[in-house]
Amino acid sequence: MSFTVESLKDQLAGFDPDSRFAVAFSGGLDSTVLLHAAHAVVRDRDDGKLRAIHVHHGLSPNADAWEARCRRICEALGIVLHVERIQISRDEGASLENLARQRRYEVFEALLAPGEVLLMAHHLDDQAETFLLRTLRGAGPRGLAAIPARRALGKGSLYRPFLETRRQALEQWAHSHALQWVDDESNASLLHDRNYCRLAVLPLLEARWPGYRESWMRTSQLAQEAEELADALAQVDYAQVRTGSLAELDSERLQSLSSARQRNVLRYWLELAGAPDPGWNVLTHIVHEMLAASVEAHPELRWREGGLSVVVRRHKGRLYLQKVMQSIATSSQFPWHPRDTLHLPSNGCVYALAVEGQGLRIPEGAHVTLRYRQGGEVCRLAGRRSRPLKKILQDANIPPWLRERIPLVHIDDALVCIPGIGICDGWLGGSGEAGWKVVWIPPDVDPDA
Repeated sequence: MSFTVESLKDQLAGFDPDSRFAVAFSGGLDSTVLLHAAHAVVRDRDDGKLRAIHVHHGLSPNADAWEARCRRICEALGIVLHVERIQISRDEGASLENLARQRRYEVFEALLAPGEVLLMAHHLDDQAETFLLRTLRGAGPRGLAAIPARRALGKGSLYRPFLETRRQALEQWAHSHALQWVDDESNASLLHDRNYCRLAVLPLLEARWPGYRESWMRTSQLAQEAEELADALAQVDYAQVRTGSLAELDSERLQSLSSARQRNVLRYWLELAGAPDPGWNVLTHIVHEMLAASVEAHPELRWREGGLSVVVRRHKGRLYLQKVMQSIATSSQFPWHPRDTLHLPSNGCVYALAVEGQGLRIPEGAHVTLRYRQGGEVCRLAGRRSRPLKKILQDANIPPWLRERIPLVHIDDALVCIPGIGICDGWLGGSGEAGWKVVWIPPDVDPDA
């Protein structure tokens, strides 16, 4: 498939006539062709409809020279260039390629104006490389759908007009227009998986099956359709297993589904709740290990991606999704006045609401502290008999992982209130008396924790 400015013009015609575009401009062959072609499409429109964004990673000794080249090209075309410099430490992770890609998209997401369309120059060969790599990693339909042509990004959207165009066609267009571009020296290294596929594997495939790119593209399209059908089924199943909280799932109803549908709806739920991609292994562990565990067991599974670490736990017929909470010093004590919001180290916050004729009665000048359970405490809630604190928390359906974290209200050395559960005998505000309703917000829902 050859490339022409007219073909790009036809694609961009599908956007609103007032749309503004930004080209992700690295200075390489692909983005250089895209920038020149996009300029040819929009140059007759009003000024300001096209700009370029260059991300300076600082990973190559030639990075400054690439930036200078990009500036000269944009100046010659009369296109505004925004350069964003980012720092990537080689100690941040095993794959600099993935880190650089992640940071690059973070920049694009932050810079896009409302409704602005980011044009990216990924082409059919990139699509084939992605398809092969994901196949080797055991990807499902979502992964095999490979690179999407269009998706939301920040306040705008992303569009890739070259996904059905071979790189050879872009190179021919660049030579015919005497374009100049930069070559990233890292593209020649076989240490990177993508480069190895491009330089060592795919040429062998092309020698035998020259139409493999188009065949894989059709497979990707079929995978995308399969993913859409799986999402539709997941929505139906989720309606049956959801609870009143996005962070919980009815595990007993979930077990009535087949294993495949369990994994499908779990994937849907975790994505909906904002968890990191669980992958096949996590989903399989939840289905075959957590759901199958005995009723007395309290299984949990943790995983992370980037800076987000989450845990899924099973307790009393529910699956719970939470951010992983940092450990706390259970021996700590915190002076507190109910008029103040107290942020507890790694444990959310406590505040109180003024009420009358109810709530916790706090005598004038009383010394109030928040403490954690030490074990062996006995408590007598108002109107009830004395019972071990452990039993009170169990009967109140407090999950095991929160029982040690509940901040207990003490006046002097007396336990007077268990936030969210009850007030101890002798400390309940009477008729006409001022009282306090004590509230604890756990760290997994407290944005300031």
